[in-house]
Amino acid sequence: MPIKLACIQMGATGTWAENVHRAETMIRSTDAEFIVLPELFNYCKDFKTGESIPGRTTEVFTALAREKGIYIVMGSILEVEPHPKVTTSPRLYNTSILIDPCGSIVAKYRKIHLFAYHSKERYFLKPGQDIIVAKTDIGTIGLSICYDIRFPELYRALIKKGAEIIVCPAAWPYPRLEHWVTFNKARAIEEQCYFISCNQVEAPLQTQTFLGHSMIVDPWGTIVASGGDKETVVEGKIDVEFVRKIRSEYSFLEDIVEL
Repeated sequence: MPIKLACIQMGATGTWAENVHRAETMIRSTDAEFIVLPELFNYCKDFKTGESIPGRTTEVFTALAREKGIYIVMGSILEVEPHPKVTTSPRLYNTSILIDPCGSIVAKYRKIHLFAYHSKERYFLKPGQDIIVAKTDIGTIGLSICYDIRFPELYRALIKKGAEIIVCPAAWPYPRLEHWVTFNKARAIEEQCYFISCNQVEAPLQTQTFLGHSMIVDPWGTIVASGGDKETVVEGKIDVEFVRKIRSEYSFLEDIVEL
């Protein structure tokens, strides 16, 4: 059965309170049943300010998901390591969270591939290790974040675990627009899945401007909906039965040879 999905394409240019309020306002502006927020949507001006999960940001969006009866992929936030071995310097994860319509956290993914090119992410954060999928009423959802999109091995692993819809919140900057568009379409085609990206816009960091172009891509690589480079809500319909139909009729995933 088709459902309406919305990518909240916003810039995290303000304080934590301002960014969270903006995200909440934009979510309330759509009647979508499945919401995706960008990477580090609540605050992205440094890699030093983290919080626990559950915590103050999850409290806002678990309550909102329960109120509206919707799924929310809470982009990503910086998560404080629950039990750090080195207490003098807290380690943080870049973590994405899936919330169900009851307001429960049903999955948590810690970004595996950390960026180092003109970025301090790899030096301040700790990489995740687990490949995460969640079975839901709308299909099996696989989680990834931004730079992960360059590594097809992760997405093949998600498919092997049953993913039918893959989500990729991001803070992807100019000038790599062509890379972004190509990767979005390639991952959908390679894995015969819906590939959903939600990217930041504007320039919360002095050194980078995020390019937007959030998109919903179907299993054929067709762009169902896409945003430009301004703040907007990107809406489109997805239907997991279409994924299953494509995989059944053109079953190249069954022909994979382990090399």
